[in-house]
Amino acid sequence: MVAVLVVSCLIGVASGGHAQHASWTQLEELWHAEYKAVEHIKAVMQPVAELGDVLKTYVESWEALVDGLEPHDWGSEDPAAGFSLLRHVAEGWTRVDDALQRIKSILHNIEFLASRPDREPLPNTDDVAAASEAVARLAHVYRLNTTALGEGGLLVLDPMAGYHHPLSANELMSIGLVAVKKGFLDVGVQFLRAAKSRASIVQLPRLENMLTAAVKVHDHVLEVNGPRSLVHVTATAPYGSLGETSHTEGVKASVVLGVDYLKRHTNATWMLERRPLVEQVQVERLCRGEDLRPPHVTSRLRCRYATGGSPWLALAPFKVEQVSLDPYITVVYELVSRGEADQLKKRVKSHLHIPYTPSGSDSLTPAVEGSWSLKQYEAETAVLMGVGRRMRHLLGVTLDNTASEPYMVADYGLGGEYSAHRDTHGPTRTPPHTHIGERLATVLTYLQAPTQGGRTVFPWVGAGVGGTAGAAMVWWNLLSSHEHDFLTRHAACPVMRGRKTVVTKWVGYVPQWRKMSCSADPSRKVMLPWH
Repeated sequence: MVAVLVVSCLIGVASGGHAQHASWTQLEELWHAEYKAVEHIKAVMQPVAELGDVLKTYVESWEALVDGLEPHDWGSEDPAAGFSLLRHVAEGWTRVDDALQRIKSILHNIEFLASRPDREPLPNTDDVAAASEAVARLAHVYRLNTTALGEGGLLVLDPMAGYHHPLSANELMSIGLVAVKKGFLDVGVQFLRAAKSRASIVQLPRLENMLTAAVKVHDHVLEVNGPRSLVHVTATAPYGSLGETSHTEGVKASVVLGVDYLKRHTNATWMLERRPLVEQVQVERLCRGEDLRPPHVTSRLRCRYATGGSPWLALAPFKVEQVSLDPYITVVYELVSRGEADQLKKRVKSHLHIPYTPSGSDSLTPAVEGSWSLKQYEAETAVLMGVGRRMRHLLGVTLDNTASEPYMVADYGLGGEYSAHRDTHGPTRTPPHTHIGERLATVLTYLQAPTQGGRTVFPWVGAGVGGTAGAAMVWWNLLSSHEHDFLTRHAACPVMRGRKTVVTKWVGYVPQWRKMSCSADPSRKVMLPWH
């Protein structure tokens, strides 16, 4: 039996909050919880307002009656004072009592609202800062028009996507300030400019000061450190005065791919000082939809129907598209049906959350962290049984719990991404399951694909895949010699629009090695059986 590990992905942003941006599952839950809370608030508002008015009138009537007298001053036996006291209480308290009775009918609403912080994690300023950074990163990676974004305009990647939620001047300012703080200096200036264009007369002086300071920081960093490093991004020319924009695209850097990258692996200085930035730039270009390979490489790629030599698949072969021949990366279409994907998402949805303790906050780290997990067996999940059976026939590998790690379902959130990494444990780390061994292959299946962004890209191959619901990406992480194929480093691009839910299976090496033919060439790539 194969276990499934359910994980909510905390993507890309460190935060001291509760990571309400962590996945759209959490954001959807927050939406419904807020809708319900506002309904309770509406039920409370009018009775509370009426009670306030009644109490204010009652107190004013009393103060007019006593006219500065102290409690011990009563005793003059003035008939006028006695009449006023009787009338004040008789008429006034009836209205007070009526208002209090109406309040009693909404005490359950008040209790519901008062207990909300103990019942659910509520976003705080750290969550807002994390979400601001996510939006700033989206604007940087996909070169969004920040003015159009603020006005609820069209996204530049897909003009047919329609309008989206507009941002206020304060929200644009929040994103701009966080962008500058996190090193997205060019984006920060653009967001602050967009905020200024939407600011009120009262907000304008403050925003002008912020924008002036941001431009100075941008131009100074550009002059001292250049337009790009691992910790900052600027325009390629200074902004200068606030009245003109000096932003230019600049010349694209040459790419490093394949054998060229492997040759540089022996250059310790390049690997330490240059590789991280080259990788980051190539990831971003791939995220924007570029293919970095020359035509003579991409022209060799093919699509075909494949059975993996299995008679079981002879009547219904899979559609397979080659993404790369070195390393061998393919997309297998229609591995999971829409109904199966919906069934699996529904089954794991309740587990995609973050443990919450009202008295404390969660400590989050960059990249992807599993905040909560649950193991289930394949026999309890018909969808995973089907996926495992189909992949066993197609790939000719063993996928049960003695031969592979648990399935992992990941739900990406607002701007969700996963920085470049390889799936193997590496030469310095021992795999946690010795009977499974190293991760021979990765099978990444899309249960739900985003409408924009969220590609899976291989920076040293120069290729990427946008993702199709029900399709699976398959690649081999090891050479025939059991050495790691460093070209399989990959990244998940930020999700810009829509939801991205994937299920990953890592195929273990130890149970498979007897099934794989030996090669005289230890650097030979592992491919699918039909190749």
